[in-house]
Amino acid sequence: MKTSTKAGLYVFIIFAVIYIIVRFSIQAIFTDINQMILAVLSAVITVILTPQRRIAKKQSGDEIQLKWLFSKKIIILK
Repeated sequence: MKTSTKAGLYVFIIFAVIYIIVRFSIQAIFTDINQMILAVLSAVITVILTPQRRIAKKQSGDEIQLKWLFSKKIIILK
């Protein structure tokens, strides 16, 4: 499996898990919220919370880095 495919898969799985948690949390807090507003609000919050994927060019080759909003540590995938 290529590194870019692996990174995309990691980001997708993390996005899906965070989206489900955020959606049910918002739905539990605001019980009578419109479904469209719930979906959009959950998606926006999830996009902010998921890791960002970057490609760093090094002498040894390209390196994919995942950077979180609340963490200074960068996860490197080779």
